[in-house]
Amino acid sequence: MRILAIDIGLGTQDVMVYDTRDGFEEAYKLVLPSPTRFFANRIRAARGDLVICGDTMGGGPFSRAVYEHLKRYKVYMTEKAARTLRDDLDFVAQQGVELIADSDVEQVSKHAELIRISDFNPDILKWLSHFGVDISFDAIAVAVQDHGVAPKGVTDRENRFRMLETRVGSALESFAFFDHVPVSLSRMYSLFNSLRSWYSGHILMMDTGPAAILGSLEDERVRTHRNRLCINVGNGHTIAFSLLDERVIGIFEHHTRLLDRTRLEYYLKKLVDGDLTFEEVFEDGGHGAIVIERNSPEVVALTGPKREKMRGIGLYAAPAGDMMMTGPVGLIKATLSQLQR
Repeated sequence: MRILAIDIGLGTQDVMVYDTRDGFEEAYKLVLPSPTRFFANRIRAARGDLVICGDTMGGGPFSRAVYEHLKRYKVYMTEKAARTLRDDLDFVAQQGVELIADSDVEQVSKHAELIRISDFNPDILKWLSHFGVDISFDAIAVAVQDHGVAPKGVTDRENRFRMLETRVGSALESFAFFDHVPVSLSRMYSLFNSLRSWYSGHILMMDTGPAAILGSLEDERVRTHRNRLCINVGNGHTIAFSLLDERVIGIFEHHTRLLDRTRLEYYLKKLVDGDLTFEEVFEDGGHGAIVIERNSPEVVALTGPKREKMRGIGLYAAPAGDMMMTGPVGLIKATLSQLQR
């Protein structure tokens, strides 16, 4: 069984080609710049009007580059591409973006540079093939972060956490979507349909946070314990899962830039003690927290590109010997769980 797994973060996209005959240790691996940074650089290099089409993808650096470009030039975007900036298209238009139909792209591109955006570049299959890698995959698994389309009066932060908390009490694999994605997850839904337009095999989609936590359990120092506290310190978000075996009994999520080691330790103690509330974290600028059971973790594991910021809180988890592959390993574990049912 062969799986292509790609964990798409704010800084990098981490790729693993997995074959059940070889296992994680012999899997092929790539670490590349994230799509949002790649396309942000393209926009910054442009010297004129732009027309942007394609999929809804990760914002961050890309969104900032678009808004900066608007100060001097016109930017036209199709509806799906514009949702990268914000699901509220009225807001996007108020920022100066001119929304156009897909059928207008060809005409507008006669006087504006065309940029087609997506979280997934199919050319990666050509690159792999050029190095003799078999690209006949049984499944493609992708992790992206998605806040979802928030109802009126609900912030993106709250909406994201309310989606996460619906899975508390279940196994980590329950955070994955297999061969379907809810339309309310605009980024995942757009990417899923883009993949399905040319790939007929199985597709698994998962949020980057749970994927990294699931992957960290593959580290043998973490795997051998029942009670675990696992933290992913990402470029954008820090998320912690309190686990009893494979069952999620608590979640905490905040913005990495707003945390230092002392503050994270404070939140983690309250998480395992069962005293942490959604309101406390949300009012501090984070996403939220939920706890359904107390925990006495036998091991605390850190992963993520900003884990050095929290050195000393726990051991550095490195499944398959590589911290950068934590997300892809989690995606593969979730995919195998579905395929082996």
